Amino acid sequence: MSGDLWDITPQRDSSRSSELSTEQVYSNSLCGTRRPFALLLVSLIMPPRWLLISLVCSAAASQCPTDYAQHPVILVSTDGFRADYLNRDLTPTLKKLAETGIHAPYLQPSYPTQTFPNHYTIVTGLYPESHGIISNKFYDPEFHATFSIGTEESKKGRWWGGDPIWNTITRQGKISATFFWPGSDVPIDDQYPTYWVEFDESIPFEYRVDKVLEWVSLPEEERPVWISLYFQEPDHTAHMTGPDSSLVNKKLQYVDQMLQRLVDGLEERELLSCVNLIILADHGMASSVDLPDYVINLKDYIPDIYDAAYTFTGAFSRIDPKNKSEEVEQDMMSKLACKREELRVYQREDLPTRLHFSNNRRIEDIVLDLDPGYVATVSSSFSNLGNHGYDYYNHEMDALFIALGPDFLHNMEIEPFHNIELYNLMCHLTGVNPSPNNGTLGSLYHILAHPPEYPQLPEEEKPTTSGFPEGDLGPLLGMSGCEGDLEFPEDWLASLNFSFEQQQELEAIHVPWGIPHSGHLPANLTLLHHPDHVTAYSEALRMPLWTSFSVESGRPGTPLKQWCSDVRLHTDTTQTCASYGVLEPLNITMHPLFAPKYSKDASLGRLPYLVSNAVPVSLSLAKHWEQLMDLLVPAWLEALGPLNLLVGPVFDNNADSFPDNFLDFSSPEVPSDLFAVITRCTEPVSSLTVCPHAKLDANSFIFPQKQLVTNCMDAEKYTHEFSAKVHDIELVTGLTLYPDTGAHNRTSLILRSHSDMWLVPSPPLL
Repeated sequence: MSGDLWDITPQRDSSRSSELSTEQVYSNSLCGTRRPFALLLVSLIMPPRWLLISLVCSAAASQCPTDYAQHPVILVSTDGFRADYLNRDLTPTLKKLAETGIHAPYLQPSYPTQTFPNHYTIVTGLYPESHGIISNKFYDPEFHATFSIGTEESKKGRWWGGDPIWNTITRQGKISATFFWPGSDVPIDDQYPTYWVEFDESIPFEYRVDKVLEWVSLPEEERPVWISLYFQEPDHTAHMTGPDSSLVNKKLQYVDQMLQRLVDGLEERELLSCVNLIILADHGMASSVDLPDYVINLKDYIPDIYDAAYTFTGAFSRIDPKNKSEEVEQDMMSKLACKREELRVYQREDLPTRLHFSNNRRIEDIVLDLDPGYVATVSSSFSNLGNHGYDYYNHEMDALFIALGPDFLHNMEIEPFHNIELYNLMCHLTGVNPSPNNGTLGSLYHILAHPPEYPQLPEEEKPTTSGFPEGDLGPLLGMSGCEGDLEFPEDWLASLNFSFEQQQELEAIHVPWGIPHSGHLPANLTLLHHPDHVTAYSEALRMPLWTSFSVESGRPGTPLKQWCSDVRLHTDTTQTCASYGVLEPLNITMHPLFAPKYSKDASLGRLPYLVSNAVPVSLSLAKHWEQLMDLLVPAWLEALGPLNLLVGPVFDNNADSFPDNFLDFSSPEVPSDLFAVITRCTEPVSSLTVCPHAKLDANSFIFPQKQLVTNCMDAEKYTHEFSAKVHDIELVTGLTLYPDTGAHNRTSLILRSHSDMWLVPSPPLL
């Protein structure tokens, strides 16, 4: 920049042009992953001067000024502060704040784990695919333009979707302030924060802190209810030297010193008990220092890649073929797939659903998923020794989260959570109504000192039951036209005939937390009861929408049988085997949704092969599904005790994470995926029916019907890759699970994300 830093004209929201005459504006760009930054030299941190931070946790400890009825939120981002940096004993201020307030072992970032996408997710509650900032650099095919941080193009509001919290606050008549935040210096919907500062990395951190202290000291009518403060360290230094370097350690000390400066300043103003302080990071950092082959040159596998495609490389790499034919795309992917064990390659629509990174025109056709520390390039060199952008399941990407203040509980360790949940929290703390977002209302109520009531599920009428028919069964035995259809009734059919009381008993065992709600899905559900499972059969789809069953121990299972008609259905609601035959040229066949392996009575081998238990499945999906059901689930059952499995089809062919329109379906409609929600009790129980709801835990999975290429993953890796939160399954199916567990327990259970799977067998399964 030119001129004296301190003489630059203020940038203000024009609606408040007379309110702050000393605001300074600085220009530059924010935290590029490979841009050189001016290093700020710091002295060794002095021992912090603690003025009883624990006062924050007691309403009686100090009185706020009379004009401080509203407790401002101060949101501090220390870029790239990996969660486990806190364990290096270099940050006593942060350590004390974590012990005093709310602390999560880590905050789970969104994918990709990059600076701009995640900072903007934090303030909008939207996944990057939803708000549009899908990377630090990307191309928009409709704009015919490239977004790159620090450029004039990136300062145009057209790139930035969603409703950042400063706009939410302004529209509702309140005041906001940002000392740097991605998007805050952009006219999003022609609005800025009330007070804002354009990014300049050279501005000393001390000045940034002092400006925040100045803002919280303003008169009530000028004071922001929400303030952001951004430090580009330790991210910048970790990129250059790696996260384990002594220089990074010094930056950790410096950041901690700045937070002590903020705490001291608040206390000197007698405001420490009057503000809600949230300290977090956007992502973590992975080291490439000890990986001699960490640079994967794409030209080694696709020699003509310069001419054939546009590329965005690094830790988060994408390829946009110039020729858009599927043959060209598959050829490129085949040249990369299974060539390096550290690399997986996906079509964007085939990425794991949990990443929520398919439904945006800006996402390139091919996305590379790399192990931590590895990068892809098309050049001969790559200099960064620290990198991020990887799958958030990798713990190197774990981010810092600490919160304390008068509206938070204190001395509380909470479960990790996803950063999409922060927007709703901050809206609650500032007293504004949130705009639509990907977070879940109530997800963080448990950390509040005075939480509102949890949102309640709407009442929903239970589906009807299709009971065993009375009278002559003859006309019903062959209505599906299957090879296994009976000529005459057989004794095993009686196992489908239950009294009302027996049906209730089966539901209590196999659907112990309430019949899942199906909302407005036009599925026309009816319940089908079996000795080993309960099915919600969709008469509209003519296939099961879900099947649920509980198992306490290993079972004998039943052998393969031929498919046969289900006498509880009707000719206008049953699927036919002839209809499935049409799918055979596509290598799609009938597959039992309730796995025969979990039948407890070998004499009832026909039950899993009723046509009402059939779903269309590809050979590829069948292989992975059987690995889950035949290998992993038995291992979990043996190690963890009783399990409940809820399984069913997913219809999300446009990869937007929501169910497709059932009214547009053919018959039989081929699902895009199969899902499984596997629930256990975290304390020893003989039956899940006696497990306290607060002790439930779930691992969930969404297995795709097809993949353009195989990535040569073993069963354990594949299952982990395509795992998901329960809430991801709720979104993509339209179902609401665990309706009878209570609002808090249900919310915690559906939002829990398992970066690490439950115990897996050793050696690895193939």
